[in-house]
Amino acid sequence: MRKDSFFLIVTIILILGIGALSTFYPKFLGVTSMLILLLILLALLVLYERSANNSKEIAVIAILGTFSAVARVPFAAIPNVQPCTFIILVSGYVFGPFAGFMIGAETALLSNFFLGQGPWTPWQMFAWGIIGIIGWLFRKFMYGKKHEFLAFLILGFFSGYLYGIIMNVWYWLAFIYRLTWQSFLMVEATSIWFDTLHALGNVIFIDLFAIRFIKLLERYKLRYGLFNKIPKNSAS
Repeated sequence: MRKDSFFLIVTIILILGIGALSTFYPKFLGVTSMLILLLILLALLVLYERSANNSKEIAVIAILGTFSAVARVPFAAIPNVQPCTFIILVSGYVFGPFAGFMIGAETALLSNFFLGQGPWTPWQMFAWGIIGIIGWLFRKFMYGKKHEFLAFLILGFFSGYLYGIIMNVWYWLAFIYRLTWQSFLMVEATSIWFDTLHALGNVIFIDLFAIRFIKLLERYKLRYGLFNKIPKNSAS
């Protein structure tokens, strides 16, 4: 059995075991959900480390993750308006799912050294990592289509709400005593305006910068032969 397969099987067993434990001890659901999330992040990080082809690809991910994190910090004064979601989406679109996830996770981890680390950090890493993967999925099914850029704008808009939902799940599990659909909807209602600002900010950043940013990353990828498994088309 390959080491990767063994690692995945062990991770899945641990996740299922922790999930089963949470059903018997629901008061610890916030802690168990955090453990499950950390296991998922660890599994993805290990799989990426084993799949990375060369040092140039690792350098690209490190640079874009740092750029995204630094870009987030000046916008902290504006509630939920942040360019990093746009950068992560485009990175996943150009470089693929693992790169998109890693850049998203790195964004949260690095930027929170300035904005504050806490139990929310792994959830932010996961949320932005998922958005990076979604950028790749969008390319896989939509590139070259007639209204690709319009669809990318719509994707950016809903990515703001997706990020908000994931972070609301963390808040709901960690701080709300009675975990019901009604209590979750109340948490959602309190954040709807912040999530809307995030969504609108994504649309603005994509509209202003996406095409030029994608072309820049595509040229770099083509020049150095990076992430060759990803198609070469770009949003238009």
